[in-house]
Amino acid sequence: MRKIFLLLALSLSVGASAAGVHGVALGVDNNGTEEPLAGANVYWLGAASGVTTDNNGMFTIARTDSSRRLVVMFFGYQTDTIAIDASAAHVEVRLRVSDYSLDEVEVHGRQKGTSISRINAISTEMISSAGLKKLACCNLSESFENSATVTVGFSDAVSGTKQIRMLGLAGIYSQMLDESRPVMRGLAATYGLSYTPGSWLEGIQISKGTSSVVSGYEAVTGQINVEHRKPTSPDRLFVNAYLNSDYRGELNVAWASQPAPALYNMLLLHASGDSRAVDVNGDGFADQPQAQQINVADRWLYTFSSGAMLRAGVRLLAEDRQGGQMGFDRKTDRSDTLKYGSYIANRSFNAYAKLGVPLGSDQRSSAALVADYTLHEQKSFFGQKTYNGAEQSAYLNGLLQLGLGKQHSATFGLSLRGDFYGEEYSFGKKSIAGLSYLLHENELSGGAFGEYTFSVENKLTAIAGLRVDQNSLYGTLVTPRAHVKYDITETLAARASAGRGLHSPNVITDNIWVMASQRDVVAYEKPKMEDAWTLGVSLIKYFRVDNQEKATISMDFFHTSFANQLIVDQEVSNNRILVYNLNGASYANSYQVDVNVEPVERLGIYATFRYSDAKVQLREMGFVRKPLVDNFKGLLNISYATKFNKWMFDVTAQINGQSRLPDSRYVTRDYDVKDGYSPVYPMFYAQVTKRYRTLEVYLGCENIANYMQANPIISAANPSRDDFNAGVIWGPLMGRKLYLGMRWTM
Repeated sequence: MRKIFLLLALSLSVGASAAGVHGVALGVDNNGTEEPLAGANVYWLGAASGVTTDNNGMFTIARTDSSRRLVVMFFGYQTDTIAIDASAAHVEVRLRVSDYSLDEVEVHGRQKGTSISRINAISTEMISSAGLKKLACCNLSESFENSATVTVGFSDAVSGTKQIRMLGLAGIYSQMLDESRPVMRGLAATYGLSYTPGSWLEGIQISKGTSSVVSGYEAVTGQINVEHRKPTSPDRLFVNAYLNSDYRGELNVAWASQPAPALYNMLLLHASGDSRAVDVNGDGFADQPQAQQINVADRWLYTFSSGAMLRAGVRLLAEDRQGGQMGFDRKTDRSDTLKYGSYIANRSFNAYAKLGVPLGSDQRSSAALVADYTLHEQKSFFGQKTYNGAEQSAYLNGLLQLGLGKQHSATFGLSLRGDFYGEEYSFGKKSIAGLSYLLHENELSGGAFGEYTFSVENKLTAIAGLRVDQNSLYGTLVTPRAHVKYDITETLAARASAGRGLHSPNVITDNIWVMASQRDVVAYEKPKMEDAWTLGVSLIKYFRVDNQEKATISMDFFHTSFANQLIVDQEVSNNRILVYNLNGASYANSYQVDVNVEPVERLGIYATFRYSDAKVQLREMGFVRKPLVDNFKGLLNISYATKFNKWMFDVTAQINGQSRLPDSRYVTRDYDVKDGYSPVYPMFYAQVTKRYRTLEVYLGCENIANYMQANPIISAANPSRDDFNAGVIWGPLMGRKLYLGMRWTM
């Protein structure tokens, strides 16, 4: 019997290899002769994609929480669907020659939009491809409307930049991963959420708290890992077109091919544009910038006969966005100080390669090497402020995973990263105090890490990790982390985690809202490494009826405490934004409850509530609630599908809590604000999808109640005043939006 080897990609945390299923697909003719089936499709029932067997009929497929039934199909043979036990690591599938043919065979299943991982020792929320289709999800920044873990809002009312919050803290403290490869760092982080089209994705994993040391020291509040469409996808061609009532149009194409027996390719194309400026609130400024984006990615997979795999890819991106006062033209109005406008041009190139090699025949030991290079250039102006930057980032990571018996495994590795910057920041003819502190220096960091996993099947998983890095700016950095998952019963599990997370600050790009203000940005001291500890506990309960999982309830609590944090303070005066290192305390507490119920077939109900308590020591204000952080969010999503998913209906309701606004002595209040706090406000979304054989047509509405922040720009009538400020954003900037789209699959 042939041995099957498992590739360890850099992306996977320790112990993840045990979560995969390895197998071989064999064809049996009428005489009982067996032969390997090369190119057979293997996927989980209800999944949007899967894997393809190699020349020897072998395959490896990652487990999924949404299905335990594996489908294997090959032309000319009878398709088989197999129930996979949770402990099964290897399967042999025999397909018999078909004695008859059918015009079409359809296998239907239902996938949960949002769920909590049952396998991972780290508390992980999973958004499936089905969850991504509940809303239009034009890009990654719009993919979290059905999640309370991640909150998305605008950084300012000019640039259209989206920012996330997780565990009550800004998105710069969450590590972004592309199939477990660190991305969206430095300059690329500012607008990066808008540069991952939703139609390119097949899933998102949101890990809370500090995660594995394998991916680096940067995760403070968690990791967000995106999974792209795979080169081995059985869907050879996918086309998505979208148009909304503000005349924003999008076109996405995904084309999978197999140029050679062991070579697979996925070409991803994206084009989008906002053709007109819209001013619903009547303040004279466009509610969102006019933007045009071209995005191309080419991803390859080569499988060696030995079981090794090589993944490589490139991506090119170009985007231009213009905002500001209605009628502003950057080509003719830049020199006019009475007309306020902004222009942002981003250009990006990325290339990567990931090689995984199995070691031995026990399917638990392997080696991997990952190389990544990114060049990102940005040119921008906001009124009389100018920021131009360029960053080259190179990353190399090598690791070795060893299976040490049935219950023990270990991972060791070395990593090296270099970030090389060229930045310019100016404010007209004004001199800027502490300019050198506002710009990031070149940074080199190299380190070693180790992680040990102890597991008792269906009972206990414990992970202890440590990495030590030498950083050219901040010296020696030690990052310890630990995670424990304990299955109290078959239907009740508890998790706990603790660890240190670090973030190297970049003042301007981490806080792009400072550009959308007439205030001077002043730094009197050099920024230090941001340093925090995060502790978390969670409990999840599963409810079964007739041996089928019908409901889950999960509860978690996370506490983050900063030893140092970079404070960007707009509560000092009406003409300055002060940058300084924390002198005192800063923390964030996050409490969350999630309920996922399927009371009847094809009806799903998902409800979640998150409460945040985040406070910080400011130089003038003292120990106060962090400004512009909502104190709670509630969400209810109801989805229903008719038989065979011919019609699908989704409705989402949100309730968003209060945020403390910066001190009213220096920030003008709008008429919705009382006692320095924003109001509690609702948001509603709805979508209906009609499914045909290869075509889906969807119609939806965002912000159905048409709720908008009343006065998002302070002194909008006179942008040359010192108190002009477009960075005090607590609510929606766009009103009701209708959209129509289609998805076509071949």
